[in-house]
Amino acid sequence: MKTWDELTVTEQVLVRRAVAGTTPRGSAQHVTAVLRWAGSPEVPRRRNASPEEQSARVPELAAATLRLVAGGWLTLRRALSTAFVQEDGPEVTGAELAQLVVDTATWVWPWDDRSGVPVLSLRATEEGRRRWEARAYAPDAPPTVHQLDLTEVEDRVRVCAMEASGWLTGPFGILADLPSELEGEELRAYVTADLAPLVRFVREGAIEVLHVAEPAAEGTVVPLEELLDAFGDRELRCDDRADWGVGFTCVLTQSLANALR
Repeated sequence: MKTWDELTVTEQVLVRRAVAGTTPRGSAQHVTAVLRWAGSPEVPRRRNASPEEQSARVPELAAATLRLVAGGWLTLRRALSTAFVQEDGPEVTGAELAQLVVDTATWVWPWDDRSGVPVLSLRATEEGRRRWEARAYAPDAPPTVHQLDLTEVEDRVRVCAMEASGWLTGPFGILADLPSELEGEELRAYVTADLAPLVRFVREGAIEVLHVAEPAAEGTVVPLEELLDAFGDRELRCDDRADWGVGFTCVLTQSLANALR
């Protein structure tokens, strides 16, 4: 387990989070999303993991963390005084490490007030970062979405995916409302052309499209093969609604190819 390609998907997700110096909370959801983006049949295809599904992944995360710590890839540390991880705190080792990695609260964002739970961070070791960089910046490493040669319209889609407030349709979407006079094959041809920049990213696994039916509702993933029909549905687009946060949006994936760096 000395090179990136020897790691499991779960281990790779944890190392990338450790390189970024982020909290272990959210890792269970992150692993599920990466597996979905990779096409795994073992995870939900159209949604994020439920709290129960996230909890079921904790033993896998615990075992992976202990392997990575033993292999010199990363450490688990206490963050200093804040939930926003900004600098290294004391390293967690031994029996305390073994106890914390099997605690669901270490990996899953709490649904209620858990202020007594220690705030932890994943930190890559110097050797772990070196091993990651050896793969992330190898000559054959795939380009990130930020390194692609994009048209002006494609770049608007990329920025939309990066922004938490970015929407494709709805009253604040970057795509124009469907022309009211178009129906049938004419409408389908219009939508096909309109979606071409977005489809490129989705096909390459760089961007994922979500549909949100009501404000504050969880988004439902729209697979590539359903985009044309979905975006041709005026009701689903929510172009005529005044609510913010409804319709179709998109996010940058953290897939193994797209977010290695």
